[in-house]
Amino acid sequence: MRFTFDVEQRFEYGRNVDLAVPADGSSAISATTLTFGILSETPLDRFAFTASGALVIENSPSTTGTEVEFDRPEVTVAYTREIPDALFGVTGRYLRGDVADLTDDLADADAVGTQIDYGATITYEALRTSPVSIFVVGTYDATEYENTVDPGLIGSDTLGLTLGSRLRFSEVLTGTLSLGSTREVEDSGVVTDTTTTTAGLDFLLPTGTASAVLTFDTGDTEDRTTLELSRSYDFPSAVLVARIGATNSDLGGTDVIGGLDLTQELPDGEVTLSVARAVSYDAAAAETTVDTSLALAWERSINAQSSMLLDFSWEVSDAPSERVEETEVGATYSRLVAERATLDVGLRYRTRDDAGGRATSPLVFLALGQSF
Repeated sequence: MRFTFDVEQRFEYGRNVDLAVPADGSSAISATTLTFGILSETPLDRFAFTASGALVIENSPSTTGTEVEFDRPEVTVAYTREIPDALFGVTGRYLRGDVADLTDDLADADAVGTQIDYGATITYEALRTSPVSIFVVGTYDATEYENTVDPGLIGSDTLGLTLGSRLRFSEVLTGTLSLGSTREVEDSGVVTDTTTTTAGLDFLLPTGTASAVLTFDTGDTEDRTTLELSRSYDFPSAVLVARIGATNSDLGGTDVIGGLDLTQELPDGEVTLSVARAVSYDAAAAETTVDTSLALAWERSINAQSSMLLDFSWEVSDAPSERVEETEVGATYSRLVAERATLDVGLRYRTRDDAGGRATSPLVFLALGQSF
């Protein structure tokens, strides 16, 4: 059994950090984050536990003067028992933080308030050494909101159950068939039931893999069919994954989806590139939303103790009611100042354009971390 303990002291100073329109004033934040972990591994079992939290001292437009609070608690736990013919796993999680940091919806990335996410997953797979194995996955996920007046932020509880089978046709060709059902209950009383049927094929090639996945989603508000093809390439100094497909909704029509992920190793660092396009339908607003994203990063090793990271990201959420665009560019200098101790210093600049106007936010930071 191994125990870990990490401490990070981070200082931030920025303007309009919530990307408000009109712009807010400046914010100064000091966060001392403590992280504790336990890891136990045997030939059959693996147990991992991590808990973290931060003592935050903040002076910003959203506080009354300088406020001190314990914030950002996060707990994750996972247990897996695996033998050649079967696998059992259970995971749990709890996370509390700002809505702007946790939301998956770009339209809510400038929202003010607290988001709480927690849930659990149970997995069991049997007959893993036979040509046909079976698996069952049960999930529970919940989201709650506090200290927010945004009517679009509605808490929910979601239960899910999936039954499936893995088919091993040969050493290089495998397939998956599954049938799943989810029920989402919102705090407003709205209940949404969805049934998902999935069929997939994976083909192992000398230079990577090729896959095809066909998904049918049948719900109370929308029926959607999605076909996606993917191909991964493993090169001596690079990994490339490309995805292309189409999705059809009985309410929103047919759209193209896909993505590209590239990691290229360099003699003194690496470059990563990610491009993605996704489509969803908002039943409450009765409109289709197209999400497009681009992320580019270059990390360069200066010497054995220090490195530099430059990164850029661009996201667009395009719907008939509103187009939201966010851009972020950053630079970070990292240095190993002692054994298991690091120093990070950098700056970030963000912009956001939506129906409310254009917002900008510059920020500088310094962080010291120590692992024990």
